[in-house]
Amino acid sequence: MNALPRLDHHTGLPAAPPLWRPGRVLARLRAHPGPVHIIDPFKVPVTEAVEKAAELTRLGFAAVILASTDYESFESHMEPYVAAVKAVTPLPVVLHFPPRPGSGFPVVRGADAMLLPALLGSGDDYYVWKSFLETLDACPGRIPREEWPELILTAALTFGDDRRTGELLGTVPVNTAGTEEIDRHLHVTRTFGFHMVYLYSRNDHVPLEVVRHFHKGLGPDQVLFVSGNVRTGRQVSDYLDSGADHVGFAGALEHPDWRATLAEIGGTRPGSGR
Repeated sequence: MNALPRLDHHTGLPAAPPLWRPGRVLARLRAHPGPVHIIDPFKVPVTEAVEKAAELTRLGFAAVILASTDYESFESHMEPYVAAVKAVTPLPVVLHFPPRPGSGFPVVRGADAMLLPALLGSGDDYYVWKSFLETLDACPGRIPREEWPELILTAALTFGDDRRTGELLGTVPVNTAGTEEIDRHLHVTRTFGFHMVYLYSRNDHVPLEVVRHFHKGLGPDQVLFVSGNVRTGRQVSDYLDSGADHVGFAGALEHPDWRATLAEIGGTRPGSGR
């Protein structure tokens, strides 16, 4: 019979990030609610991303999020991209990318934080929780411990028809005909102490009543983030008034006259805190 290894204080184990310990980026997200721009670094040229990051800084945004569903050659593309963005802004640069079996969530030097989404509506355990463990196993060998980004534990849910995300990540949209399924997700989110809840709709909109229900059910320190097809300041205001802490928008700025759109959306601020 094989004996189990004896572990003592001399046993060398790879250090794991303190997932349960909130950091400065999460503290900033809690303290500075409002709209947040999401830049797709595999679609938006880095020169344009730099211009947008500078403008987001001027407008007093909470952070810059770099996110995409699809990515190739992640490290070689993203490390100089992150460095270029950080060179023009003091805002936290946050990564939001899906994991891939065999390597977990992608990460590069320079990022201040990364969202680790647990896709609670996925039928594949890998995207619900196993990707977390794979990431922790792979992280120590990728970049030095002192350069790891802050890890923000995120419960992620999708709304409305979303065949693309379903095919990639096994997600099933949340049933909004009643509150039973939503309440189950709220229970998990509260019980496991997720830092953030991310509500997303690729082809539709997250219903305002759903946002209000989550707002009432979450703990006071849990951040509520809503995203998907947000293109106007009025939409941002409606979500903030319904209890969202942050409202993400991406495609709204993917056109030549993005500065005018950003000025309209960027002037939106919540009337009151949670």
